[in-house]
Amino acid sequence: MLIRPRWRKMLRDMWGNKTRTLLVVLSIAIGVFAVGMIATSRTILAEDLTASYAATNPASARIAVSNPQIGGSSDGFDEDLVEAVRRMDAVAAAEGRRSLGVRLQVGPDQWRDLQLFAIPDYEDIQINKIWPESGAWPPPEKELLIERAALGLTNAQVGDRVLVKMPDGTEREMRVAGLVHDLSQLPSFLDGTIYGYVTFDTLEWLGAPRDFNEMNIVVAEHKANKQYIQYVANEVSHKIEKSGHSVLMKIVPEPGKHPLSDVIQTIVLLLGVIGIFALLLSGFLVINTISALLSQQVRQIGIMKAIGARSGQVMELYFIMVVVFGLLALFVAVPLGAGGAYLFSDFMATQFNFDLNNFHLPTSVLLLMILVALLVPLLAALQPILSGTRVTVREALSNYGLGRGRFGKSLLDRLLERVRFLSRPTLLSLRNTFRRKGRLALTLMTLTLGGAIFISVFSVRDSMMLSLDDLLQTWQYDIQVTLSRPERIERIEAEARRIPGVVDARGAGLTATRRVRADDTESEALFMLAPPVEADLVNPVVVRGRWLRPEDDRAIVVSNTFLQSEPDVTVGSNLVLKIDGRDTTWRVVGIVQFLVPMAYVDYDDYARATREAGRATSVWVVTERHDLAFQSEVAQILEPHFERQGLRISSIAKIAEEKVEVEGTFNIIISLLVVMAILLAVVGGLGLMGTMSINVLERIREFGVMRAIGASNGAVLQVVMVEGILIGVLSWLIGAALARTLGLPRDAA
Repeated sequence: MLIRPRWRKMLRDMWGNKTRTLLVVLSIAIGVFAVGMIATSRTILAEDLTASYAATNPASARIAVSNPQIGGSSDGFDEDLVEAVRRMDAVAAAEGRRSLGVRLQVGPDQWRDLQLFAIPDYEDIQINKIWPESGAWPPPEKELLIERAALGLTNAQVGDRVLVKMPDGTEREMRVAGLVHDLSQLPSFLDGTIYGYVTFDTLEWLGAPRDFNEMNIVVAEHKANKQYIQYVANEVSHKIEKSGHSVLMKIVPEPGKHPLSDVIQTIVLLLGVIGIFALLLSGFLVINTISALLSQQVRQIGIMKAIGARSGQVMELYFIMVVVFGLLALFVAVPLGAGGAYLFSDFMATQFNFDLNNFHLPTSVLLLMILVALLVPLLAALQPILSGTRVTVREALSNYGLGRGRFGKSLLDRLLERVRFLSRPTLLSLRNTFRRKGRLALTLMTLTLGGAIFISVFSVRDSMMLSLDDLLQTWQYDIQVTLSRPERIERIEAEARRIPGVVDARGAGLTATRRVRADDTESEALFMLAPPVEADLVNPVVVRGRWLRPEDDRAIVVSNTFLQSEPDVTVGSNLVLKIDGRDTTWRVVGIVQFLVPMAYVDYDDYARATREAGRATSVWVVTERHDLAFQSEVAQILEPHFERQGLRISSIAKIAEEKVEVEGTFNIIISLLVVMAILLAVVGGLGLMGTMSINVLERIREFGVMRAIGASNGAVLQVVMVEGILIGVLSWLIGAALARTLGLPRDAA
């Protein structure tokens, strides 16, 4: 079958300028690739994380009667109480566990927090299920299993023997018998905690009770209704308290949603925004290319019309050309998008400790990629094609209309004509730069947006780090030592001050409490921190009201995150808190910024409320230097010294180490943003390449005249190079100014 002349012309135009065709196809492909990769990743990550989390049968609520990590204690409960909770009509399942905070040796005089869990029956876990990953299952007696994401923190491998230190100072050597996957725990890189799993026989061998200290429940109805779950959790808490136990902490997570789901989707959303920008910038290149093509083919359009072609037929020719560009881009983008989505999804799953079980390219995403590859270029080319193909035969054959591009009419042109101090080739480059102002504007928009986002990504990182520094400025100490039981303040402060490098040490209280509302319902856990106010070791950002004063009586400052679940609380409110089973009333004097629900009270008020006057569960240490190396050096001396004095340490937190862990999370986000920003920079570069190649093609006669009057190859090259450099410098200046606006949200705030 013979190809019609106009289609032969289209194919010849595309094949005759392979560079231009390649630039347009690559530019569209990058945008389609970005959209496809992000859309696929968002769908796959949401589906797999939701399915994996649902398979664990996540607890609707967790209720704890003791937690050695935050001080305070309570007698454990037995299976009879768990069975009584199971019989409640509103409860579908209930399961008791014991968690125990111990220390794991990871090097000479180096210890990390190890949270041990004992589960009654590993072969029949009903709630927050865990799965064997490698090695033994269930955990053998006197051995432990490690959560797979935490193995790197142990400095050990499966089969190695490790040293575990109990809260009372007893040390036991245990074998790492295998790895498990526990999706209910946060990845260890976020908080530096190692999670281990043992039997109750092993727990008894370690010297801990065989009973439970926490209960997980799943509600029977309305499993997606958090308010209803809170009601049921309150009823279960009351039942536990009526049995003679004091509920220390109650946590109701977002129903059916993994704790990191919002974080992952936010990261994907940010990348998606950059992907849309990449698509937008590729549209600019299409506009430039089609405009230039029509500009070069004005006479051809006139000839086609002169021999009978209608405007609609000419438009059809160029619209089909754009569709072919899109189809070629789609052919490139679909496999790359699927491959990129797999790599990105696998990376995210690895980082956040879940598995990809069903990777595929969703049909909806494939349809979206087809739509984007065809529709966006068509929309971008619509105005140039309509304008270029409506030229009359007389205008086309007289070379008027779209292809004029004359210099000297605008105010800017006249100002440039007054520039005399530059060489002639440079002057020619300067004027050529502004000859095609529409094309220049689109090229500048492409380069400017690409460069601005690239720069702003690094600005955002700096801004995030500054915000992190501001947050950590809340803590004016360097090391927090949490003890396994309350000790006399004078003693722990004196022992800490004996350590070389310690400038100051102050005892502080820490416990978990709950708000008792007017209708007798209770809030989720609220962590209460009790520093000595006069020591100025806490310096939070006060949003409303004021900070604590030494003369206050039962004053309390709460974090803004606490108000998200308790919006009726404000400065001046009376807050009823349950502490060790007793209701205590506090007056809110201030609201501060913090990431988790937190309350601050003066230590003296705390001591009276907890009936632990003169005793503390924590000591805050200020060191001579504040870098991580020095804090670690002091901690390595402090821990064995405390042990020798009979002061049992539950955990040690170093502020600089906390910062490093958070920075690691930030760097994951920034690294992903940088990859997408590089894609934008590539699109911007393609835009500049396309513009310069079009400009060179249009000026072949001009260069011929220059050569005819004696211009050297270097002079001709200089004209082209200087023009490209001028466009790059202009885009850099505008992009840097725009990036400053995009990258400094905290100043605007």
